[in-house]
Amino acid sequence: MLLLEDDVDVRDAVAGVLEDAGFRVATAANGREGLQVLAQDTSPCLIVLDLWMPILSGREFLAQLQAEPEKSSLPVVLMTASDSAPPSGVVECLRKPFGISQLVKTVEKHCLKVNRAA
Repeated sequence: MLLLEDDVDVRDAVAGVLEDAGFRVATAANGREGLQVLAQDTSPCLIVLDLWMPILSGREFLAQLQAEPEKSSLPVVLMTASDSAPPSGVVECLRKPFGISQLVKTVEKHCLKVNRAA
C-alpha cells in the first residue's frame, strides 16, 4: 500500500500501526513523492491519502492519478479532518481523528497481509 501524509509524526504512526498489523507500507510526504513511488510500484493494493499536503495536494495527486489509465482504478482512502465531501475517485473517507481499529479494518478490505516471517 502507499501512504501519503505530510505530517511526519502522523505518517510514522499510521505506517507503524499498519506494519504491525501485517501490511507492507510505502510512504510519501506529498503528492509529488507519491507519484514517484507509483512510478516504481504501479500496483499497490491501496492508496491512503491525506488531502492537505504541500508541493502537490491530495486533490492534485488524485487528478494526476485519474489521468493515468493504468493507475486510475487503484482504490484510494482519504484521511482528512475536513467535513467537506470527498473528491471523486475516493472509495472511503477516514475522518481525523480516527481509531486504529477503524484504520486497520478499512485497509483489510483492500489489502492482504504479508508474511512477516523472515
